[in-house]
Amino acid sequence: MLKVTPALLLLALLGLPGCDDPPEAQQQAGSVQAATAEARRAAEEQVRARLRIVGDMSLRAIQVYPQQVPGSYAVCGQINPTGAANDPFIPWVATVALQDGKASRASLAIGLSNVEASRVYLEMVDRCFEGGGPRNGQMPAVSGLPPLPSDTALAQQREAAQAPPAPTAAPSQPAPGAAPAPVPAPAPAPQVTAASGGVTTTSAHPVNIRSSPAGGGAVVRVVPRASALRVFGEAPGGWLQVGEEQPFGWLHSSMLER
Repeated sequence: MLKVTPALLLLALLGLPGCDDPPEAQQQAGSVQAATAEARRAAEEQVRARLRIVGDMSLRAIQVYPQQVPGSYAVCGQINPTGAANDPFIPWVATVALQDGKASRASLAIGLSNVEASRVYLEMVDRCFEGGGPRNGQMPAVSGLPPLPSDTALAQQREAAQAPPAPTAAPSQPAPGAAPAPVPAPAPAPQVTAASGGVTTTSAHPVNIRSSPAGGGAVVRVVPRASALRVFGEAPGGWLQVGEEQPFGWLHSSMLER
């Protein structure tokens, strides 16, 4: 006959809470973990496809948030596209819809340009918390914020801000009978010729697109590595005007895949 000792009684009491865990709660916790893992996997695949990355990605601060719409998740994080220690991490937000435990739809906003960075900010404010996002699954209009400018407009604003102010002093008048001083001719603009065809940027790293050739233009866009672009024009020194349906700006031919 088994003798019940105080030690056996204590062990039995300690084991009771584990036996009381309902199977439904355990199953629900497992479903939540599986959905979170699937949303993160689908979001990271979107990032990989957008940047054409093969192999490991340099990611950090990845968070998955269930949204108001059932089966919808926001995945928020940062990525270093090149993986170099001195390059910055770029924020991104992906919205993933799950159906039967699998990703059925996913969209991505990643701050590769000025306009996209503004969209990422709006997405983070609206979605990167539990219960975020609109109830109907559509991006609502954000009040109190101005319209997002285009990359070209931002580049023009930067160039205007950096331009030296016009002189206000009146020019001195030449003495009577003296020949007027020669006016220096302005520096000639780069000769741009029309061109056509297609090019592919280097697969080593993303490439800057500038507002003008010769290397002095502002960066108006960053395209992912190995991007296929259309050529619209050519300038001396190996500069090409590239884009897709419309020109984006200029890049140097040394940034192309050989």
